[in-house]
Amino acid sequence: MVELLQDEDPNQLRFADQRRLLSRVALSISLILVIYLCIVMYIMPVMTVGKYIAAVAALLIGSLSFLCHHEKLYTASATSIVVITIVGGVVASLSNGGADGFVAPIIISAPVIAALFIGARATLVSAIGVIAAIVSLLYLERIGFVSEAPYSAETLNIAAVVMLAASTGICASGVGYFAHAMQAQIRSLRESQDRLLTASEQLDHSAHHDTLTGLANRQGMHRYLDAVLTSPSRADQKIFLAHVDLDKFKSINDTYGHPIGDEVLKTAARVMNQEFDASALVARIGGDEFLIVSVFAADTPQSELQAKCENLVRRLKSPMTVEQVTCQIGASIGFVVSAPQARSIDSLMTDADLALYSAKRNGRGQARAFEASMRDQLERDRVFRIEIESALENDGIVSVLQPQVCVRSGDIVGVESLGRIRSRSGELLSPVMILPVLTEMGRLAEFDFEVMKQSLDALIALRRAGHAIPSVSINASADSLRSPDYVSRVLSEVESRGLAPADLVVEILESTLIVSSDDAAVTSIYKLREAGVAAIMDDFGSGHATISNMLKLELDGLKVDRSLTADLDREKTLKLVRAVNALAKDLEFSVIIEGVETAQQFDLLRRIGCEMVQGFGICKPLHLEAFDAWMRDYGRSSVDALQDRLHNLA
Repeated sequence: MVELLQDEDPNQLRFADQRRLLSRVALSISLILVIYLCIVMYIMPVMTVGKYIAAVAALLIGSLSFLCHHEKLYTASATSIVVITIVGGVVASLSNGGADGFVAPIIISAPVIAALFIGARATLVSAIGVIAAIVSLLYLERIGFVSEAPYSAETLNIAAVVMLAASTGICASGVGYFAHAMQAQIRSLRESQDRLLTASEQLDHSAHHDTLTGLANRQGMHRYLDAVLTSPSRADQKIFLAHVDLDKFKSINDTYGHPIGDEVLKTAARVMNQEFDASALVARIGGDEFLIVSVFAADTPQSELQAKCENLVRRLKSPMTVEQVTCQIGASIGFVVSAPQARSIDSLMTDADLALYSAKRNGRGQARAFEASMRDQLERDRVFRIEIESALENDGIVSVLQPQVCVRSGDIVGVESLGRIRSRSGELLSPVMILPVLTEMGRLAEFDFEVMKQSLDALIALRRAGHAIPSVSINASADSLRSPDYVSRVLSEVESRGLAPADLVVEILESTLIVSSDDAAVTSIYKLREAGVAAIMDDFGSGHATISNMLKLELDGLKVDRSLTADLDREKTLKLVRAVNALAKDLEFSVIIEGVETAQQFDLLRRIGCEMVQGFGICKPLHLEAFDAWMRDYGRSSVDALQDRLHNLA
């Protein structure tokens, strides 16, 4: 019922209260008239027309008290009560001694009722009616129209006192009910004011806070930062502003769904609040972006703030369990520490963003402080992005080929196709330069797809040229694998060229793998393998993946990262590579060793039983035409020592 009333129109509520009030007053008047008649009948037992009229008036007003509840009858009921009061008083006075009879005590209540329930105009009209009634009675009395009262003067005085008491009671009941209603309205107004104040506070809180985490939002952060910048104690303080971006958060949503992602955000928010004291403000300004604003003494060393941010990165990188699911994210942080002189909010935000961009550009998972040189780097990156954008729009994506060689026979057992972008000067930009930018631009999947098409075309061209190339390998980023139509597009391109799924191998970065049956990337891997496309793990040993993860994903093989190959002269590294190779063979995985550059590395790998190698020492990545020529001249390249050893293997 309370909720229902809250949904009603306030004007309708007030009108309903007014109708109830009139009903009560009318009923009170009716009861007072009845009591009055009983007393008068006792002291004046002779029945007169006035007594009959008073009785009828009491009954009519009592009946009208029930009709007042009806919205459409309210005005008519109130008007009728006023008219009955005036007319009844006049007629009763005519039959009971004129102006000295009933008129004055009774009809003076009419304007009161009119004022309470009909309005100011009705009050004026009723007052004029009362005055006209009294004047007319006085005039009728003078001309002898009014009969003498059939009672003694003493009895009339007693009756007058009773009538005065009755009319006073009538007026008092009306005024009393009205006063009660006014008090109720005042209480209602106070309650409404309190509710409005509470609602205003709630709206203000909602306008300045994030609904999911309870942290401040962008507007709340701006208000807090503005207050800090204009604080009188500003000269003795440093303002610390950190921009935190959660790494790998999108994969949490993709893998486990948004409810788990929301809990991860809440957990991350709690970690940030715990890392900084209560005076700091933590704000969520985007999906997985946060700002931390705090004030430190002017002599606080920047190294202390750097250590705080690095510790926050470590804490956010630690596995967190939510809803019985263990998730692992990371964080990149860019922060700025303002000088004591005042600075604008926009400049602080821009500097923190530049520092964050630098942290992400240099590999993520780190905290970087703002440096003035970052502005120049941003301009260079802007120009670089424009160049990459232009290359994407103008067929600037090219693929280069690198052979994979059997250690025992020297045969080419496969070719890896590597994507590059050609700059305006004709230079091929390395993956280290272009992949982070393509990821930020959201065009990495588009890049992968174009490289895949060129790779399939290159395989066809090489086979037509007479080269026995078993398959071509391509790299698939997490963005590509999580695209809902990735598998269908790959298979469509393979089929349209008359190739078989076995002619293609998809290499997956170790950092891409997330062991969960719900992950879209894992689903794509399963679908590729079901279709006959082999999938192997690239750069094994550079990240956190394990053999057990590979077993769960049912991959076909792995490529040992070049970082291990470069360190083969260390006995422990050599033993590690030997152990990985032996275990992979037992599990029936194919193994390719990357990064072979010297004859010494080749010899070591051959002696520990490795079967396939790839690297600059055998052949650098080449364009299709150059690779075709290399294949024709295989064994007479510039790395003669290594090539001779390949040809002389038994």
